[in-house]
Amino acid sequence: MLLSNNDIKQELIKAKNLAIYPLKLDNIKGSSVNLTASRYAWNIKDRKTAVTQDKKKIVIPPNNTVCIFATEAIWVSRRIGGTYHPRVSLVARGLSNISTTLDPQWHGLSLVAVNNPTDSSIEIKVGEAFVSVMLYYLQTPATKGIIENQASRPDIYSRFELEYDEELFLAEQWHRNYEGIVTKMLSSESYEYLYKEKMKFWKKLSTFFGHNLTAGIIGGLFVAIISGVILFMLGID
Repeated sequence: MLLSNNDIKQELIKAKNLAIYPLKLDNIKGSSVNLTASRYAWNIKDRKTAVTQDKKKIVIPPNNTVCIFATEAIWVSRRIGGTYHPRVSLVARGLSNISTTLDPQWHGLSLVAVNNPTDSSIEIKVGEAFVSVMLYYLQTPATKGIIENQASRPDIYSRFELEYDEELFLAEQWHRNYEGIVTKMLSSESYEYLYKEKMKFWKKLSTFFGHNLTAGIIGGLFVAIISGVILFMLGID
């Protein structure tokens, strides 16, 4: 079953099946989560950085592919999987990312390959949403402990010519284990806001049902329903 925005928010609040950090609430859409481009990106052909010197843009040369790390790290439990999809706004500019899957029990940064089949260079701003992840509940949990890919994919990024600051960031442990991602998310302002919004809703609901008039109406309806059931069982019209 595909997760809606409400499902995604509920899972984030519980933090038992899903965690995202940094958590950008505006990127949670109707049935997906947008991920933003980080300043860590490399050209497939020359294996060098694809980011401009001012670290504000990623340049994808014509007829070339660039691997871009998303800013957000994701953790999913054995009960959730997902798929990555290109954003229409980028497809309209001539770009396409190579669609792939988010496996159950994944934890780490997402490394997304973006292809430019046009004859001109195309730029993506650092911080721009460039790929969407759709999340699904699994009918049965995946087998525990089977994780096919390493966290944040060192098997792939090790092929590139990393600068010193890139090596330092990719070596950070918080995005390489699920405890780190969950801890970071739970201590973020975005999570606190999301949690408070949930508490406000339940408080309003509690106030509504706790009102004397509401309680009286509900009590009357309950008595009427029970009476109807009893009369039906006794066969009395």
